[in-house]
Amino acid sequence: MKNRNYKDSVFVDLFAKDITAKENFVSLYNALHNTNLDLATTTVQEVNIENVLYMALSNDIAMLVDNRLVVLVEHQSTINENMPLRLLEYVSRIYEQLVPSEDRYEKKMIKIPYPEFYVFYNGTDEYPVEKELRLSDAFILPEDKYSKDKKISLEILVKVININIDKENEILKRCKVLEQYSNFIELVREAIASGEEHPLTNAISKALKLGFLSDYLARKATEVENMLMTE
Repeated sequence: MKNRNYKDSVFVDLFAKDITAKENFVSLYNALHNTNLDLATTTVQEVNIENVLYMALSNDIAMLVDNRLVVLVEHQSTINENMPLRLLEYVSRIYEQLVPSEDRYEKKMIKIPYPEFYVFYNGTDEYPVEKELRLSDAFILPEDKYSKDKKISLEILVKVININIDKENEILKRCKVLEQYSNFIELVREAIASGEEHPLTNAISKALKLGFLSDYLARKATEVENMLMTE
């Protein structure tokens, strides 16, 4: 199974598992799309890969929004250039679950939710504020396909968004919970780097005092510390 680090665990809990996850995810969606979806009237459904044969293909967050859009989100501290290929696998399995096998052989076209792919980067290595990764960059192209007028038959476009606080990405201003999450992780890094005796406990206490994820951390301080210790 996929190894997770502390940022993945807290991130996934915030945007997919916690009692405030729907509110947080809708806020994130609005920040990504410059929209103003209403929390009460927006349907958000988690669409995990459930087949035991595909358990190794576990991704961080996959949400079906209003039955028309599949949003796949990964959170990484080290950028994996193979994310377009991995997300192609993920979304293929999700479509298998959303569309009954017998329907795929119907003569009439089946409409499927539109996919979007994002990676949120919060590592320590230098990385641009935003970058696009394309599946086609990995293709070994035959000579006759190098011409610019040739269309690529298959493409996955992944938007990588750097959410480190020092990058001052606009998305952090539009999604306060994401901004507070990034501030909290920065506090965790600083506490660990300082060599203090109880860095995780101290980072959580400091975040509570500064108002970073205060409601969330007040409810789940012990659980969050355990998630942070997983690394």
